[in-house]
Amino acid sequence: MSLFRKIFTILAITLCIPGFLLAQFLSEPMSVEALRPFWAINGFGASSFSLQNNTLLSGDISSTQSNPAFLLNTQRPKASLSANNINNNYSSSLNGAGSGVDSESKSFHTDYFGFAYPVPVYQGAMVLAISYEPSAYYYSSLKSKGTTTFALGDVTEEMDIEESGAMNTLRFAGAIEFMPNFNVGLSMNFHSGNRSYESIKTENAETIDTGTDDYPDISYLEIIKPEYNGFNMDLGMTYQSDIFKFGIRLTTPLKLHIHELSQFTEQYVYDEAWSTGESWDNTTDYNIEYTSRYPWEVAPSFAVRLGSITLGADLIVHNWQDIEVDQLTNNDDVNRDLYWNLRRTTDIALSMALPLGKALSTRFAYRRIPSPYADLQNKDEEINHLIGASVETILMKSLILGFSYQRAIGNQTVSHPYFNELDENDNIITYVYSTQSYTNNQLSLSLAILL
Repeated sequence: MSLFRKIFTILAITLCIPGFLLAQFLSEPMSVEALRPFWAINGFGASSFSLQNNTLLSGDISSTQSNPAFLLNTQRPKASLSANNINNNYSSSLNGAGSGVDSESKSFHTDYFGFAYPVPVYQGAMVLAISYEPSAYYYSSLKSKGTTTFALGDVTEEMDIEESGAMNTLRFAGAIEFMPNFNVGLSMNFHSGNRSYESIKTENAETIDTGTDDYPDISYLEIIKPEYNGFNMDLGMTYQSDIFKFGIRLTTPLKLHIHELSQFTEQYVYDEAWSTGESWDNTTDYNIEYTSRYPWEVAPSFAVRLGSITLGADLIVHNWQDIEVDQLTNNDDVNRDLYWNLRRTTDIALSMALPLGKALSTRFAYRRIPSPYADLQNKDEEINHLIGASVETILMKSLILGFSYQRAIGNQTVSHPYFNELDENDNIITYVYSTQSYTNNQLSLSLAILL
């Protein structure tokens, strides 16, 4: 074994062991805010759904996810960049009743930059790379309105929620040919990002007012702006022959430091002239810091070549139930919605790569994504679907141009706990929520230059 291989192997094992030890104690309940950084329908980090494998760095036509061992596909120095146009459409219904209210969220990003360099070595092959890339996008919208029936009667409610933001990752990666047909890669990932979540929720009680009782109209304004910083690693391995390829990626636990600035405003208005109720409002500001840790992720991939066609399959195992939240500045403030409602899930992806001549290649892929929640409002939320297609071409033997389109579809339930009706023991009598169907569209353009 060469000196390079010995050093690389020792470094990978040494760095991964501390992450494994941390993962043994992930047993605490967590909040919606603690889950959100890691849950993105297009995947988080190395598991992000990617079809532009020749124009990006650690990709391969046999897989829909990245693996640092795939860096050895790079035979010449390569500089890459890409841009993404995101258009998300939603239809939401209050309490699942009535026609849906449409909303959308749009954004454009030029946010992938990478460079890979094949290092001359005495034996085998070695590639080093650096990249700055998106790990997840947090763009969503919800608008719903309708009538909710409480013990006192029917009231009119309206919800308006907007979310934006992204997680970006600086990666330092390398890969070596450990032995013939067997490659090993390691990526050190430095994550940073932010989100903005704003919700306005109102309740009009005019319909239950009587000649002697004036019930208040209620509005809640919530603004949450967390900033994220964290570190983890991807360890990848691949074995390939002329017709078969097997790969596996192990992602160490990601521990995010979260600094959250948030504001919550309540307003109660008694609007009848004769009312004895006194209108009031109150605003509370929060400035809190805590950590949220996502555990080990395991992702094997398989591929076989049949003539000129390559067929691939991926599995991504998520241990959502082991997410941990700790080091809270104020436990009551951050854990607003505690639950144990998470489970282990496995994403399944299938792909096909089909070359068209020597300069053009096409890819088609599908990923089946189970919801991370164990108990769901309805069965339609169980599975999310992600499909995509891409085309890449090489010009003048040094310029690779790629286009890809992907579309995610699914359903989800968004709870509005501030409007739930409770009994004297704080048990929920009337549960208020919105059902939502969504379609997320992402169009990507990427460019790579072979030096």
